[in-house]
Amino acid sequence: MHHLLNKNLLVFSLAVIFLSGCKKEDLSARKEGLSDVSKYDAKPALQWIDMYRNIVIGTGINPPRAARVYAYAGITLYESVVNGISGNKSLQGQLNGFNANSIPANTDSLDYVIVLNEALSLLAKCDTIIPNLPQSYKDNVDTLHDVILRSRAGVLDSIVAKSKARGVVVAEAIMQYAATDNFLTVKNLPLYVVPPRDALHPWYWEPTDAAHLKPAEPYWEQMRPFVLDSSAEMEIPQSVAFTVDTASAFGRQAREVQETVNSKTAEQNNIVLWWRDQTFAQTPAGHWMGIVQYVLHVKGYKLDKAAELYALVGITTSDAFISCWDAKYKYNLLRPETYIRAYIDPFWTTGQGSDITPTFPEYPSGHSVCSGAAAKVLTDALGTLAFTDSINITLGYQQRSFLSFDEAANEAAMSRLYGGIHYRDAIQSGLQQGRNVGQKVTNTIHFR
Repeated sequence: MHHLLNKNLLVFSLAVIFLSGCKKEDLSARKEGLSDVSKYDAKPALQWIDMYRNIVIGTGINPPRAARVYAYAGITLYESVVNGISGNKSLQGQLNGFNANSIPANTDSLDYVIVLNEALSLLAKCDTIIPNLPQSYKDNVDTLHDVILRSRAGVLDSIVAKSKARGVVVAEAIMQYAATDNFLTVKNLPLYVVPPRDALHPWYWEPTDAAHLKPAEPYWEQMRPFVLDSSAEMEIPQSVAFTVDTASAFGRQAREVQETVNSKTAEQNNIVLWWRDQTFAQTPAGHWMGIVQYVLHVKGYKLDKAAELYALVGITTSDAFISCWDAKYKYNLLRPETYIRAYIDPFWTTGQGSDITPTFPEYPSGHSVCSGAAAKVLTDALGTLAFTDSINITLGYQQRSFLSFDEAANEAAMSRLYGGIHYRDAIQSGLQQGRNVGQKVTNTIHFR
């Protein structure tokens, strides 16, 4: 049926071109048949985003870098198909540093699945996006590329050639754009020396696990955001001041973490496991990209909407991590595990089922900033939507259902308290910081 539909669409498209005098510059022609992205199934977009998620999981890309990868994948997907979405406009000129006319406008009839297929396959193998991608993953990328290309077997050779060439143009433009975001500098900066936690600085963060001492992305605030004016734009200052007095507001926060972990229910433990999303997993940004997949299934959206939502969530979560990491290394606050062991119980641990406390400072919570931001833009785009999150069932966990994106974000954030990873201040301020990032994205990006 799909094959016949492609043939019928092709015949219709060619007929329109013929009746218009076969003029390539007739923009009305490319909005019909093969060139109407609202007619395409979203499946190729899902397949490619899943490929990127699998790369992130399998190669252990850390959360800030993973969010950047998903952002460029989403932008590439959207820019590959935007000229086939009636009324939509490019993100060029809307994102920081993405200059207008970086990608010339298309005036030809194209198969947009072939365009995105070519562009995303090239992007995945680019060292500027994913440095040192192992050959086995490059082979997986090539395999998916070939499978999707074969699925377009009914398309005229001339359109296949033009569509592949267009994909190369888009990919090269995005790769050039990515080369200017300061990543190539940031990833080669000198080793970060952790400031010592001592009598003069008892609040300083220090690694809590001897096997994991290298701080994650201490220079990430130097990355260029996509939408934010600066990495510090949405900062919310730490509101509960550090003190060693365990009867103080700060001490009570630490005791809350200790008591919550010590009396954790089975349901709270399930929540911890569901939202872990650490390195060598999909990461928080990848979890929200996965949620988009289920939204697409539930709503029956086509490729046009899939491209918009993946770009939106990718951009937003990437800026959320830049914003969050700026504050983390600025406040440089010690983790609950460190505080509790130093001032309350020297033998305390985060308990079975929890993460190893991550190798970066505590405030604010990355899960909270990322989830607050993603939930905000998805709610702005789609309204309040009940959905079931099945993204982690392959790990043996039960799927979780939510009445809204905000409910899911709140649960993701609170999972870090249940797991002994964050104080409540980092969670609540993190959610609000994320929502502020999301609001800025909603105000800035206009697809139409």
